[in-house]
Amino acid sequence: MNFQFAIPTPQGPSKIEVAAGSSVIFVGANGGGKTRLAVYIENALELTAHRISAHRALGLNPEVPKISERLALLGLRTGSATENAQKRHREGSRWGGRMATSLLNDFEFLIQALFAEQSNKSLETHLRVRSGDYRPAEPTKFERLAKIWERLLPHRQLHISGDNIEVSISGSSGRYNASEMSDGERAIFYMIGQALVATNDSLLIVDEPELHVHRSIMSKLWDELESARQDCAFVFITHDLGLVARFANKVG
Repeated sequence: MNFQFAIPTPQGPSKIEVAAGSSVIFVGANGGGKTRLAVYIENALELTAHRISAHRALGLNPEVPKISERLALLGLRTGSATENAQKRHREGSRWGGRMATSLLNDFEFLIQALFAEQSNKSLETHLRVRSGDYRPAEPTKFERLAKIWERLLPHRQLHISGDNIEVSISGSSGRYNASEMSDGERAIFYMIGQALVATNDSLLIVDEPELHVHRSIMSKLWDELESARQDCAFVFITHDLGLVARFANKVG
């Protein structure tokens, strides 16, 4: 699937096309209108696009109230975890009426979606085995997230139960709550989770992906996400010229 949108320029609209499984990057100085460009693309593609703001809260609370997977995903995409949530709710509920400047605070919905998917898939596997079908269980999104996170941070290990997330230092028996992760550990967790729960065949727009993430990990992180979500495409918007080399053949 290809994603198409046109962005305004002094010479008129410029058409951009991004194929599923690939990325495009926009680079600009601070104050150059990068975030408003992200908003423009998000609005143009409606719910086909999912935008991760540069102004994002990264408080990770594994003890969030557990809700249904459907409502958690609606909350993540529209900001409203209600059955009637639609695209029109996104500007007010998700962005507080300030799409370019509001602090995005959706980590709770992300955690709820991951716990709910784990619960549903575990029950599905349980019922299948009880019926005599012993095919290997499919990995949950939490399991996929943990494997990617641990490949990027091999000195840490995630321990995910039915209702909690803990972390340990590799080789140590001691554990600490996921809420005590470093900014970088939480940012990487958040990015992986956002990609894994994204709607099939969608465009993920990431404003300033480099926040809290060391440059030595950035290339590996986006390789992992592109590999994990080959049905999706990515738009990265940054002011960091150091990232351009990684996307040298994908600059829009």
